[in-house]
Amino acid sequence: MQNEADVSPDVVIEPLSFKYLFPALKLVNSVFPRREQGWERADISFPISILPLGQFITRLAGYPMLKYWIARDRKTNQIYGTLGCYTRSDDPDAYWGGWMCVDPRQRGNIVGKKLYTVVVRQYRMKGDRAYFRMYTSTDPKEARARAIYERYGFKIYKEKFNPVTGYTILYYQAPFSEMGRSSLTSEDVRRSTE
Repeated sequence: MQNEADVSPDVVIEPLSFKYLFPALKLVNSVFPRREQGWERADISFPISILPLGQFITRLAGYPMLKYWIARDRKTNQIYGTLGCYTRSDDPDAYWGGWMCVDPRQRGNIVGKKLYTVVVRQYRMKGDRAYFRMYTSTDPKEARARAIYERYGFKIYKEKFNPVTGYTILYYQAPFSEMGRSSLTSEDVRRSTE
């Protein structure tokens, strides 16, 4: 595993745009096969998040804010990771993360940590919500996600059995006030968003 200082300065973290929509969807669909996505579909939520009409529709549906971020190689334009962030009308205390994934060939290269750090800092700095929340399940295929959430300081605050899948949905949260400072420096984060 590389040290964070060795992360390529050529990886930029930026909001999802139409230019990179299809490569981002290709990555997400390779990490989360469509047959396993159920009613949650990246091919619907990703484009909706960047269309003005889509943003209006998500607000009506109870999601006042929905935005996706990508980790992209500046030289090749290859998408290495995605992470969404949204708010829910029924949960004024939290920002929610979703569709967090890293290209399997880039895992262990700090790309995911850089993506997570940049996105979480964006919303922590707003200061308007107490928690960052994410969820996964007890599906053995999601064991890696559970380990990552716990390593980042997330704790399970709610569980709900899903009779369709036979697995339990695990809802994780981390208070912004207790979120550990990343060992990525402010300069690393600034450079990654330029």
